[in-house]
Amino acid sequence: MTKVIAAIDDTPAAAPVLATAGALARLFDAGLEAVHVRRNGHTTATKAAASAGVRLDVPGGDVVESLVAIGARPDVSALVLGTREAPSAARPLGSTAIELIGAVEKPVLLVPPHTPALERIRTVLLPLEGTRETSLAPAGVLELARDAAVDVLILHVLDEASLPLFTDQPQHETEAWTTEFLARYCPRGLRSVRLALRVGRPEETILCVAEESGVDLVALGWNQRLAPGRAAIVRAVLERGRLPILLIPALAPEEGADRPHRTLATLTSNR
Repeated sequence: MTKVIAAIDDTPAAAPVLATAGALARLFDAGLEAVHVRRNGHTTATKAAASAGVRLDVPGGDVVESLVAIGARPDVSALVLGTREAPSAARPLGSTAIELIGAVEKPVLLVPPHTPALERIRTVLLPLEGTRETSLAPAGVLELARDAAVDVLILHVLDEASLPLFTDQPQHETEAWTTEFLARYCPRGLRSVRLALRVGRPEETILCVAEESGVDLVALGWNQRLAPGRAAIVRAVLERGRLPILLIPALAPEEGADRPHRTLATLTSNR
């Protein structure tokens, strides 16, 4: 069986991380463990893990190096950690989270400290650009939940330049375009998959749809580059969103179109 690892710190932010990690583990039918890389103490982390009934490992060493090593283990399917230590923190995304999401080649679920306790993940918002690089990876990972009672809302945001050109029968052509899009990119075997089309700025639209739809989780494929001028959508959703964000690494096009399926095979190999 694969494992979901909750990486918790020694603050009250550990509780929502553990709760959300438990929901993700149930979604993927995986085991759950917690880890706290010891720096100054682990009293709060130990109490939080005990309250959640989760085994806690307390290694020493550098936080990022330790968590990257844990994430690389073949039995680990995903890491879950907080975006920052407290809602009042000056930075919306902590330095540890920033380093980890660029270094761990597994899905990483980031949990804001104000996230309500989440028992189960029932609805997932899956924004898709419609490119193989960033669309197939999250769809492939969500196929892991094919036996779960989860509803997926796929969101495709168009700007005026990318609106499909429909002719004299827009109702039929829109339906055909939607069917083709879902067949190409949507997760297979899930209970419910719907497609929402919107026009606007992707980062703003994703946040609005997530709030108005009442989803439990947002899943995004990305290329793991947070340099200035890159990953604007990921950065905006992480900084302004109030929901857990599942970031799923995608390969660059030159690395081959079959990577999402290799990632899926890796995640399911020990189920």
